[in-house]
Amino acid sequence: MAFPFFVSPHYPEPRRVVITGAGILTSMGRGWRENADGFREGRLAFGPVSLFDTSRQRVHEAGQLDLPERLPENALTARQEGRLDRATRMLIHAGAEAWSQAGWDGLVRADPIPLCLGTSAGAMELGETYYRHARENPDSRRGQAARVINYQTHRQAIHLANALDFFGPVTIIANACASGANAIGHAVSQVRRGECERAFAGGYDALAQLVFAGFDSLQALTPSVPPRPFDAHRDGLALGEGAAMLAIESLESARARGAEILAEIVGYGVATDSHHLTQPHPEGDAALRSMNEACRQAGLRAADIDYLNSHGTGTPLNDVAEGRAIQRWAGADVDKIRVSSTKASIGHLLGGAGAVETVISLMALRENFLPPTTTVETPDEVCTFDLVREPREAEVRRVLTNSFGFGGANATLVLAEFEEAGATVSIPFATREHESAGGGVRVTGWGAVSPAGWGAKSLLDALDQPEQLGVPETFTREGREARPLPVRRVPKPVEKLLFLRDPRLRRASPVARFSVAAALEAIGGARLEKVRAGELRLGVVYSYVNGCVNYSSRFYGEVLQDPSLASPILFPETVYNAPASHLSALLGAHAANYTIVGDSAQFLNGLEIAARWLQEDRCDGVVVVGGEEFDWLCAEAYQLFGADTVYSEGAGALFLEREGEASSAEISLEALVGPALYTNAHPRSAMAREVAVESASQEGWVADATLLTRASRSDTDESVAWADFPGRQREVAAILGEGMGAAVAWECVTAAALATMDGQPVIVSAIGENEQAGAACFGGSPSIPES
Repeated sequence: MAFPFFVSPHYPEPRRVVITGAGILTSMGRGWRENADGFREGRLAFGPVSLFDTSRQRVHEAGQLDLPERLPENALTARQEGRLDRATRMLIHAGAEAWSQAGWDGLVRADPIPLCLGTSAGAMELGETYYRHARENPDSRRGQAARVINYQTHRQAIHLANALDFFGPVTIIANACASGANAIGHAVSQVRRGECERAFAGGYDALAQLVFAGFDSLQALTPSVPPRPFDAHRDGLALGEGAAMLAIESLESARARGAEILAEIVGYGVATDSHHLTQPHPEGDAALRSMNEACRQAGLRAADIDYLNSHGTGTPLNDVAEGRAIQRWAGADVDKIRVSSTKASIGHLLGGAGAVETVISLMALRENFLPPTTTVETPDEVCTFDLVREPREAEVRRVLTNSFGFGGANATLVLAEFEEAGATVSIPFATREHESAGGGVRVTGWGAVSPAGWGAKSLLDALDQPEQLGVPETFTREGREARPLPVRRVPKPVEKLLFLRDPRLRRASPVARFSVAAALEAIGGARLEKVRAGELRLGVVYSYVNGCVNYSSRFYGEVLQDPSLASPILFPETVYNAPASHLSALLGAHAANYTIVGDSAQFLNGLEIAARWLQEDRCDGVVVVGGEEFDWLCAEAYQLFGADTVYSEGAGALFLEREGEASSAEISLEALVGPALYTNAHPRSAMAREVAVESASQEGWVADATLLTRASRSDTDESVAWADFPGRQREVAAILGEGMGAAVAWECVTAAALATMDGQPVIVSAIGENEQAGAACFGGSPSIPES
């Protein structure tokens, strides 16, 4: 197969992007018809939680759905189906409906289809089971390996791809409650730019004990379900569960197939609210920026929007902040803006909310109705807009849907009725002068925290003189008789680091502190001053594998002891995008911000996202961070697959700018092969070999180059794939240990530094554990084809 190149410097003409299939599963019902009828009538779909014990908690009801016992027809084996968790089964139900409606069953399977998913909890059910088993039976491994493999977020993507028998690059965005909307927006960007003809996107989340207890500990759940978004006496949100998927493709592709076009996606906006980890800015500043950007891209004014599906959680702070943002966005037309929150009917679906509410908005557009918020008794005074409280039929041609999440993630999508003569969507690409100057991106800064110390120099010194690291320390969990775990921890900093005194970092997880240190080093003092002065729009992409496992395991341990006493301070730090939120707040970054999860190769995906943002002029600079932290839970999990694996922690960061605008020494990063999803049809070994072969074919990549790999004694796929590489090879993991989310980030930091010092290209091999394969060249002169 041909691998995609890393953001061509030749700017494409934006293409129109349409929806040809939609699938949905919520507590309201299964499929389009049951959900459309329920939302049209404003029905409520809540009931007692039966998935776990809530007897010791304040709240006992949620939007728990009735999950069908059988999956729709799919390509999974009976054994594969038997290992699926609840969230993945929801995802396959929604995916199968969207795939079938789009008529994609007859697609040529040799053509890759990008898969973009949003989630905040993934397969949390399996993670909880793994934790309980490890605590209750510390020396028993029965069933633990399968739980570990299928808990990893990227496994849900693989299961979906295998079920529907397709493959392609995957991006999993974990931006809390904005995740689903971000995933759809990301897919739209790929199609609009001409990177692919079609993409499959959506979001999902299942109810989980840890998450339910977490929101309860924050006193964020309403004790009187159903919730009452925008009511003057609202007292909290209700949780729900579900999934939604969209089949997205270019207008040209849909026309060529004769497909029915359900709607056009005409706008996507993102912004970051650095006000607080869990609370929005009271004036809704980031929400306003997100809505403005989406409408600007769509070429629409507020008065052109026929229906606004609000984030509307029912919490006191969220609803007034969003209400103020709507007032500022609509101005004098605010009384004409028709608004409702469908969370009043099914609850808050967290990572699945943005995708589900996009499909609900699509239903309103297709069937000309306004879904009501029927639980409001006394509208809040902020509701100067037209709050829809009863079922209402109306002509709906354009809709806007908001999704806002913990960590300040804000996303807005605009959908429109398809018109043959519709205008091409406007994308604010960077100037054409930039294209004539080369149009690529440059790495202009890097930083690292590793077992070797704080700073990129410590990392490089350790790679040159591994003996400085000494032997790994050993860790034995109390109550466990099994062999000790070899680990490499980040040492305490030699000098006092002033940024660690920041109030947000005092209680942040270790990985957040590592990431801030690496990012600050990569950005540099001069650029940081520009960011804080508002002179440089900074984007943040954060990638890792396991997340904030320290606080997650501590918090869930408290939940199991007594959920009523679980710490409200710990829970927000368990969310995937907490480190990126702390980083944005400390830096003063308000532009785009993604947290992506997957295996270690996701860092290359982060570089690709950053380059796309730069070309689309969403940012002036982007810091890309990969990190991980030590926890006994993960260390024991890795030991299941390699007894000699040395578990390590830390972070690495690169700072990217547009070519010609960089303010310091530049390292080219012009091309990337991969990443691509491993499936039944495309196993890991084959993908690793294809990456190596494709890399060798690129002009300027191999000659005089150094190859950096993660290859360990247990990873034969990567070592065999690169066996014919003629130059010098260095195995980073063999020295630093298994860094997971930090592993490829360390490789890339090393590559940038070596390319600067030696003036020769350095290739980074990123062969992930379960999901992705790719390679990047730093400092070389790869041949970029015309787009």
